[in-house]
Order: sequence, then C-alpha cells, then structure tokens
Amino acid sequence: MIDIEVPKLNNNDTTYVLVEWLAEDGQRLEEGDPVAVVETSKAAEELCCEHGGVLQRLVTATPADCGQGDVIAHLFASETERQEFLANQSSTKPSTVDIPVGLPTLTEPARLLAEQHGVEPAALARLGLRVVREADVRRLLSEASKIEASSGGEAKTHTPNRAQRAVAAAVSQSHQEIPAAFTAAVVTVDSALATARELSERTGALIGLPELLVAVLGRLHERFPLCYGTPTAEGTLLLPEAAHVAITVDVGRGLFAPVVKRAGEQPLDEISGLLMDYRIKAMREAFQTEDLNGANILLSLNNDDDILFAQPIVFPGQTCAVALGGTRREAVFADDGSVTSRSVAVVGLAYDHRFVNGSTAVEFLKAIKVALESPATFVRGAEVGADAGDR
Repeated sequence: MIDIEVPKLNNNDTTYVLVEWLAEDGQRLEEGDPVAVVETSKAAEELCCEHGGVLQRLVTATPADCGQGDVIAHLFASETERQEFLANQSSTKPSTVDIPVGLPTLTEPARLLAEQHGVEPAALARLGLRVVREADVRRLLSEASKIEASSGGEAKTHTPNRAQRAVAAAVSQSHQEIPAAFTAAVVTVDSALATARELSERTGALIGLPELLVAVLGRLHERFPLCYGTPTAEGTLLLPEAAHVAITVDVGRGLFAPVVKRAGEQPLDEISGLLMDYRIKAMREAFQTEDLNGANILLSLNNDDDILFAQPIVFPGQTCAVALGGTRREAVFADDGSVTSRSVAVVGLAYDHRFVNGSTAVEFLKAIKVALESPATFVRGAEVGADAGDR
C-alpha cells in the first residue's frame, strides 16, 4: 500500500483545499496520472501519482480542507488488496461523532471567514448546502450587507479575498521573523532605456527596465551569494546555485510573484516573453504552482512614473528584495553652470540583516547601478535568443 500525500505547494498557505478528484475508487492509475486538484490561495494544482496502483480515496467529500503531508488516498497493488483494506477498515473503524442534523460541512477557508464575521451556524444551515465553501460565506455576507444598507444600517465592509489574505500572512510573518533593513540608490537610466528601445525594435519583444533588471539580477548571484540565500531552521543559509528571480505582478486580482528560473541564463527576449505570459496569467488567474515556487530573490515593480520608490518586504525563505521605482527627469548642474537633464530611477534593497550586512547591501546596489548605467556590460551575454535574427 502506498500513501498519496499532499505535497508542500508554497510557503504562504498552511492549508489547501482539495477541490475535486480526477479518479474514482477502484480505478487503476499509472505513474504520472492526475489524481486530484488542490487549490492554494494563488493557484490550482493537479496532483499526479508517483507510483501506479489501484486507488482508494480517504477523503471523498469535496471541497475539503487539507494540509501538507495529509494522506488523502492509498494506492494498492491489486483490487483484491484494496478490498481487504476496506474489509479491515469496516471491522476496526471506531464509532464516529454524531453531527447535528442540518449543519453543513465547512471548508477551512469558509470556517475562518464565518468565524471572522460571526456568522451563526443556523445561517449557514439555511443555505441548504451539504458543503459550504468560502464563496458561499461571501455571498451570505454580501446579502446581509445589502439588507443592512437598505435599512439604514452601518456602512458596508470589505472582506479580503484568499489571495490578499495570503499576502497579509506573508507580510505578517516577514515583519515578525525578519529584521529587515533598507537602502536605496539613484540610478541614471538613459543608457538602459536607449538599449531597451533598440533591442525592442530589433527583436520585436517588449523590453524595458524591468526586463533589464531581471537580467542584471540573474547575473549577480555568484558575486553576492548572501543576497540570494535561503535561510534554514538551523540559522544557516543555503547558498544559491543560480538566480531564480520572482517579479511582482498585480493587475487588480491580487498580488502574485511568479518566478523567472535561472534568470542569468535567459536571453532578454525570452525574459520579456515570460513576463508578458505572467501578466496574462494574472489577469486570467491561471497560475500553476510551478510558476510561483522556487524564488531566491524578489523584484518588486513599482515603476509608475509618479512613484519615487517603494520599500518591499523580504519574503520568508529569502534574504533580499529589490524594488524598482518610476522613471523621472531631473536637472543636472555642471561645474560651469550649464544645465542638462537625465532620466533617473530609484532602486531600493530590503535585506535580512541576520545574513546581509549594510556594506554588502551597498555593494550589491552599486553593482546593480553600474550594470544599468552601462548596459553593454551584461547585454552581450543576455541579448536575444538564438532565433532572434529570424524575426
């Protein structure tokens, strides 16, 4: 008998939702066959069999709350072995606690939301549902708000969605556990902007400062390994073998941080295509868990022209977060009194002071500044894909 366990899907959620089964009891599955869909606060993920066998589900009612390591099913070598298991379960299974008639089963997100707003069990029972999901509780709260508003009651309230609550949990954990520091540098970006325009025209890819900065961060992990490290429970730091850069994406449906894996090995046009793909996935809420996992540094994009700079949090499991502010023009006064102008952006760095000292942080920022102000130093190695000349 082989257990099917729920794997760790991300660092932000303590519980997941088993949304649906993709196979039935008694069905023979092969290695790699999809067996269930599990939903996190950010994405839906198919769980696949790591071994072949005959399936027996342990959790039959969906949606259902589950956590990392929970055994949700067994795989048996044969149907005979599965039937023996069921027979043994029938003879040894302890009596269950009686559930009051009329009370539905709540998924964990639904239970937390109901407790947060003081929703009575009787109100949930009146929904007439066997299983109450988070969306059902939200609908109940919305209807109650409308009734209260129409009767001259208190002002409407806003309840954050699952994605926002996951962000809140990560922010709270970061502030509680990580002694973060912050510093910032002004970067002249005229050359970087000109290089981005030239590459965009030549390749047809949309390349701008974010894409250039991803490429820069992808090439600095060997010089600044502490800035890409992964803290351990023992207080040590796992050093990186490559730069995996997460980029913040927010199109109004929640904050996501998908990852450019091995960013230092990706050509700029491929980075551009991947970031565009991530923006589309954010709009469609179509991320897969593999899109969001594995980062060892964060790039927080706050590059609206009206934003001077923003201080990001250091995500749990990382040591540094880089922030890119908006681009603006500023006057430059020469020694002879003449005035010129330049384009500048503020690049900030939040860092875990347990592992990264201020001097290292400053040197890291200086390296980013040099690369963006002299883009030819890194563009030659990350310019475009091999087929760019055919475009």
